[in-house]
Amino acid sequence: MDDRTEVEQDGSSVGRRGVLGAFAALAAVTALVPGAWAVSLPLRKPEGLAGFGADDGDWQLPGQKPNPSGQLPGRKPEVTQVATRAPRIGRGARLLNLYNVHTGERVRGPFWQDGRYVPETMRSITRMMRDHRANQVHKIDPKLIELLHAIQMRIGQNKPLEIVSGYRSPSTNEMLREAGYGVAEHSYHMVGKAVDIRVPGYRVSQLSRMAKAMRRGGVGTYGSGNFLHIDTGPVRYW
Repeated sequence: MDDRTEVEQDGSSVGRRGVLGAFAALAAVTALVPGAWAVSLPLRKPEGLAGFGADDGDWQLPGQKPNPSGQLPGRKPEVTQVATRAPRIGRGARLLNLYNVHTGERVRGPFWQDGRYVPETMRSITRMMRDHRANQVHKIDPKLIELLHAIQMRIGQNKPLEIVSGYRSPSTNEMLREAGYGVAEHSYHMVGKAVDIRVPGYRVSQLSRMAKAMRRGGVGTYGSGNFLHIDTGPVRYW
C-alpha cells in the first residue's frame, strides 16, 4: 500500500502523508505553547463579606444622622455576593456566620471587637437583612444581632444561621398579611427588631429551647414553616 491511499471524510479525500504532516505540525505547536490543550475552567467565587458601594445604606452608630429614605438607589433586588477582605480578628471579637436564603448573600466575620462594633460588618448585616422584595434597608437593632450571636455561640461557627426574613417594609408586611401568612399588623420586623432563622441540622424546637432560655425577647416557633422567629420586644412565647 503506497502513500496515495485515501481516507474518506465528509465526501473529501485526504492523503495519508497530508494527515501525518498535519499531526506533526500540531504536535510542534503544542510543544511550543504549553497551554495549547488547556481548557479554561470558571474560577470558584471565594466566600467573604458582601461588597458595598458608596450608595449603600450605611449602618448608623448611636448619635449619627440616619439614612432618610432607607432605599438603595439604582440597585436591583438580586445582589451578587462580592468577596472582600474580612476584618482582622481583634481583642474580644464576636463573630457571626449568616446566610440569606433568598439572595444567597453571606456575612462571616467579627461584628464586634476591640470594644466597638465593626462598621463594615454591621453594614453587611444591615444590607443582607434588608427587605429583598422592596429592596429597602433599615437599621437592625444591635440587641438583635447580639441575640443572633448568642445562638451562634451555642451551635458553633461552622454552621450558618440562615436568614429567612429580616427587615420588612410596611408595604411588604401588608402584602403578606393580605396573603394570609399570619403576619402581625405592627410587626417587629418593620422596625429592624425581629428576624426569622433556621439552622441546617437543627430542629426548630431545638432552636426554640435555646432562645427561650435566654429570655431576651419574643420567640415564635413555626415548625410547619421550618423557621424560628426571635425579636427584641417583651419576653413572650408562641
